[in-house]
Amino acid sequence: MKNLFADIIIANTNVDRPFTYIIPEKLRDSIIPGCPVLIEFGKIVKKGYVIDIRESTNVDISKLKSILSIPERELSADENLLSLAIWIKHRYGVSFDKAIATVMPVKSEAAERVSNEISLNIDAECLDKKIEELIKSRKTAWARVLEELKTKTSLPQSFINKELKVNSATLKRMAEEGYIVIGSKKRKVNPLLPILRSLGIEDFNDIIKPKEYTLNAEQENAVNTFKYDFENCSRNTYLLHGITGSGKTLVFINMIKYVISKGYKAIVLIPEISLTYQTVLRMAEHFGERVAIINSKLSKNEKFYQFERIKNDDADVIIGPRSAIFAPVKNLGLIVIDEEHDSAYKNENVPTFNVRDVAQKLSEITNASLVLASATPTPETYNRAMEKEIKLLELKTRAKNTSLPKVSIVDMRDELKRGNRSIFSDKLRTLIEDRLRKHEQIMLFMNRRGYSSFVSCRSCGEAIKCKHCDVTMTLHNNNRLVCHYCGYSIDLPKTCPSCNSKYIANFGTGTQKLEAMTRAEFPNAKVLRMDTDSVSKKNSANDMIRDFAKGDADILIGTQMIVKGHDFSNVTLVGIMAADTSLYVSNYTSAQRTFELLTQAAGRAGRAKDGEAVIQTYKPENYAIVAAAAQDYKRYFDNEIAYRSLGGYPPACHMLTVMFSSIKEEELNKCASETVKIIKSEATFKKSMIIGPTEPSVSKVKDYYRKLVYIKNANYDILLNIQKKIEESLGNYRNVGAIYDFN
Repeated sequence: MKNLFADIIIANTNVDRPFTYIIPEKLRDSIIPGCPVLIEFGKIVKKGYVIDIRESTNVDISKLKSILSIPERELSADENLLSLAIWIKHRYGVSFDKAIATVMPVKSEAAERVSNEISLNIDAECLDKKIEELIKSRKTAWARVLEELKTKTSLPQSFINKELKVNSATLKRMAEEGYIVIGSKKRKVNPLLPILRSLGIEDFNDIIKPKEYTLNAEQENAVNTFKYDFENCSRNTYLLHGITGSGKTLVFINMIKYVISKGYKAIVLIPEISLTYQTVLRMAEHFGERVAIINSKLSKNEKFYQFERIKNDDADVIIGPRSAIFAPVKNLGLIVIDEEHDSAYKNENVPTFNVRDVAQKLSEITNASLVLASATPTPETYNRAMEKEIKLLELKTRAKNTSLPKVSIVDMRDELKRGNRSIFSDKLRTLIEDRLRKHEQIMLFMNRRGYSSFVSCRSCGEAIKCKHCDVTMTLHNNNRLVCHYCGYSIDLPKTCPSCNSKYIANFGTGTQKLEAMTRAEFPNAKVLRMDTDSVSKKNSANDMIRDFAKGDADILIGTQMIVKGHDFSNVTLVGIMAADTSLYVSNYTSAQRTFELLTQAAGRAGRAKDGEAVIQTYKPENYAIVAAAAQDYKRYFDNEIAYRSLGGYPPACHMLTVMFSSIKEEELNKCASETVKIIKSEATFKKSMIIGPTEPSVSKVKDYYRKLVYIKNANYDILLNIQKKIEESLGNYRNVGAIYDFN
């Protein structure tokens, strides 16, 4: 019998290349690409992943070792995801091991959960009589348990302890007296059930099916365009661009229904776990128990159970943030990225991928359609639609025949001149008081995303910018302002460089301070605060959204997580407290982020009745703020694309960011400088603009020094060749690594 050979990536090593091993005859039927294996590497038994199987090899067979075994309870990588891992390795310059780990959020089986299970031990005929006797003898806790078990075969003890407020000692006495039986049961709890139960829904059978909505003409046209293409085997990428409240979710739900009817599955990506509550409910209404959920808040058991359901074809729709794109879906037909513009889709850890790019590649590998949905698409995505690279589906009217909110811009410089030093403008304060009288709800948005502080002047509204770059400078702990693009730095000035005012300071008001001010200003209002500090516990974000939707609070204060896709029918006022905060982020996308956040925030008002939004700003003339107030994406895009073209930023030009890092500072500096010289000396790279090496905002992390190089070129392929050239040059520096980030 001919030999078979496997190319294997060794896990948890610094050696980033495949090694060839012989597949023993006893394992031939079990080993496939993506399969985990145990092999002898040197004299140590290590785990590896098979990335390819071949019938021949150039290596001397006498020098090859055989695969030892397949580890128990370890999961294989799906073949499509393995192809995706190989693409991630080359695209982002990470190791094979890291790329494979990225596409495998769940790597091993989890032990089945065993829980105590409570069941009745008395006849149903005398149950009511027993309950009456218990109530008369004041054993109300006992009665509650029997009442709950009337319609249930059994209940988990944890449910009785938590929900019925009956302790374990009481249950033990009930068992001793013959009322109940306490047994053990292996349980696989669907993570969707706690979300549904928080809404008073015990199981999937209790979900009220939504009434059949009649799609309006724009929605129907979008769905029919998708159906026609899919039916004709044309798997396209679409931009579903609709104003806030235009019914984009209903459009892609109908697309998903069509795809499922043809025997395919769908992945729906959402930017934040906080969106899970409403998204899961809507999907469960339409697809029932055939919905799976994946996010970082799930336990190991819950994650494994969901992946098992997906692999076994027990789920048609998979919902989750970034990591859900790596679900092991068979027969994938559609990927939807809701709120495609959102920065949460960018993975900040290695590999620094954007899920839009990964989803695009996965759709090509699996021959699936890709829908990018947003009221405020990124300029890159919208430009692709304008260039006819992807199909544009537009929704220009609100689905419920409500009008867009009335938006006012308040110049906070004028408030200061009138002596109002409060965070609330006179207009916003008046409108909040009005809504509280009417028992309508208010949302107050304060964008404190990120860790960089900026310095601005309250008199003229100007932020201190780098004189070499069109970006704001960042205040560091040593009272130095630093430009994170070119490295230029200055001491923090005592007066404003623009108007000499002494009212110059680091802007530092956050949601906690806003909450305290709101409670002091409106003492009778019920206030909720939603940010990463307040929703750190499992399901706490869902609970808070549910409570606000039920009307348990008058004012919801929060960061960007409250303005993403939520639909509250009683919210008629949105206050945007510091609209220009995101304008002062040291990044060329600052106007983009500002327009997105303001448009999304204002769009939360008036979803079911007339609404209003107030934008408080020190820069009322900025094009992003003006366009957001008018809910005019085209006006914003025209200004933004002009700015990007002048500055040579994506999509007008492609940009590669290279982060060099090393534990040895001297070697790092030499490597970064020499690499830049090599790139500049190559004739084919002559038209590239190279900035750096310069220090990043954090120049040392965990004892590793870091250097940044920015490279711009209109030709994307040239940047790919530059990346390869950098990888070659790194071969001369054993202690230096590099991470690549495109656009």
